[in-house]
Amino acid sequence: MLKAIFYKELIKSRWYYLAAGIVMLVFTIYAGIYINRLSDLAGMQRLWEYILLKNDSLITIIKYVPLIAGIGGGVAQFVPEMYRKCLKLTLHLPCNNITLIAMMLLFGTSILIFFSIICCLVLYFSIIKILPYEIVIRIISTAIPWFLAGIAGYLFTAWIVLQPVWKKRIFQSILAVLAIKIYYITDTPGAYIPSFWWLIIATPLICLLTILSLNDFKEGRQD
Repeated sequence: MLKAIFYKELIKSRWYYLAAGIVMLVFTIYAGIYINRLSDLAGMQRLWEYILLKNDSLITIIKYVPLIAGIGGGVAQFVPEMYRKCLKLTLHLPCNNITLIAMMLLFGTSILIFFSIICCLVLYFSIIKILPYEIVIRIISTAIPWFLAGIAGYLFTAWIVLQPVWKKRIFQSILAVLAIKIYYITDTPGAYIPSFWWLIIATPLICLLTILSLNDFKEGRQD
C-alpha cells in the first residue's frame, strides 16, 4: 500500500520535481562559477575581502530558489488532490489516514533533501580548490538554512492546501510567512552555525500541523 502511495506521488509530480531540481542545480553551479570568476578577475585578496571583511557569502543568488521549489512541490502534490477531490478516495484506503499523509509528505521531503544535498556538494567541490576548507564551510553554512526553508515551505504549503476552511488558510499563511522569516534573518556566513540543530530538528516537526488540516477535512468543515 505504501509503495503504491509513493508510486502515485511519483507519477503525479515527477516532472515538477525534476524541473525544480534542475533549476536548483543551475543556480548552485552559477554561484560556484561566479566565485571562481571573481577570484580570477579581482584576485584572491579582493575575494577574501568580500567574504571576511564584508561578510558576503557571494551565493545570495540561490537564496530563495529552494523556498520557491519547496512551495511549488507542495502545490504540485496537494492542489490536484484537493481540486480533483482525490484526497477523499485516498483516505478511504485500508490504511491509517495519518500514515497515508505522512508518506505523501515523506515523498516530497525526501526529494527536496536529496537535491539540497546534491547542491551543497556541488557548491563545495566548485570552490574548495580556491578557498580554504574553513571558509568553504562558512559559505555552505549560509546556504543550509535556505535549503531548510525549502523543506519548511513545502510542509507549510501542504498544511495550508489541505485545510478546507479558507479563513483558517489565511491565518495559517500568515503564520507560515512569519515562521519562514526565521530562516532568512541574516546572510552573514556562519551566523546560523550555533542554531543548526534547532532548525534541523524543528523543520520536520512542521509536518505535525498537517494533522490539524486533515482533521478539519475529515470532519467536512467548510466556510
